[in-house]
Amino acid sequence: MNELKNFPKALLQKVLFTALIGAGCLLIGAAYFIFSRDIITLVLSGFVFAFSIIKSTGLYRAISKQKYETVEGTCIGVSSKPFRKHFTIKVMDDAGVESSLRLGKQTKVKIGFRYRFYFKQGERLSVGNAYLDTALSSDHFLGFEELGEFTAQRKEPDASGSEDNPESEKS
Repeated sequence: MNELKNFPKALLQKVLFTALIGAGCLLIGAAYFIFSRDIITLVLSGFVFAFSIIKSTGLYRAISKQKYETVEGTCIGVSSKPFRKHFTIKVMDDAGVESSLRLGKQTKVKIGFRYRFYFKQGERLSVGNAYLDTALSSDHFLGFEELGEFTAQRKEPDASGSEDNPESEKS
């Protein structure tokens, strides 16, 4: 249980929600079975439950072994092409390195805010087509968390070489 405290919030939510969705499907399937005696619905909801537990267990193991990558930085651009199911998000890290990420349109990011994106480690298939590359790697995106609006870390010294300090002007 102490290990769960070390998980990033976004990844912990993904593990828990995946398991809860499966449990909810099983509960609804069982209630419908009691009401209508439909065994097929019960079996199908049991399969959804089993596969969601398998997926959440796999996510838990990957996260506990830290088999994920993070991309952290400030969102500097979001672009979308018509009839596509993804955005191209441009992120700049603290060192000034720019990265482009293709994420689903359900990912809501704002320009000027800092984010941390989580991806599974592993082989990514690349066929050279941006649309197919995005479709083939869609399972690698685990989640993201907003770190707040971008603010300058430190003030730059002015021309005289001293930082602006309102208290020094008063004395």
